[in-house]
Amino acid sequence: MKRKVLFALLGGGALAFVLAARPIAAAIQGVGGLHRAWGGHRGFHAMSPEAAKEHLQVATKWALRDIDASEEQQDRVNAIAGGAVDDLFRLRERHSANKQAFHAQLAGATVDRGALEEVRQAEMAVADEASKRLVRALADVGDVLTPEQRQALMERFHRQHER
Repeated sequence: MKRKVLFALLGGGALAFVLAARPIAAAIQGVGGLHRAWGGHRGFHAMSPEAAKEHLQVATKWALRDIDASEEQQDRVNAIAGGAVDDLFRLRERHSANKQAFHAQLAGATVDRGALEEVRQAEMAVADEASKRLVRALADVGDVLTPEQRQALMERFHRQHER
């Protein structure tokens, strides 16, 4: 029984991760990454924290619609996701600075391997911080949902990805 609950929690977290990862990654990278820009032009457009939250609210509603999540649960999950988006958007500036530092190092007359390593380590720290924040959000969502709801999400996740 404990194993079933653990797998349900992990499955619910995996689904939430799949739903949240793309807009969150887009938030950190500073691009939409989800859709083509308006007007039929190819390319990316900047995603604001508000747009990321709106996207996550739609994804959350979609994910929770078939598991009998209450309004309160949906509101709590949206609040958790919104808080994660806010925290992750704050990392965007550090990511941009690292990206510019990589470009500057590689565009120079010589390549300073030590400087590149420092930038790599700084970028890995940003990724680690983002990963920890995402896992914290997933655990918080897991606390909001019942084991049965997490199991239902896991089953839905498997059905969705079997196609």
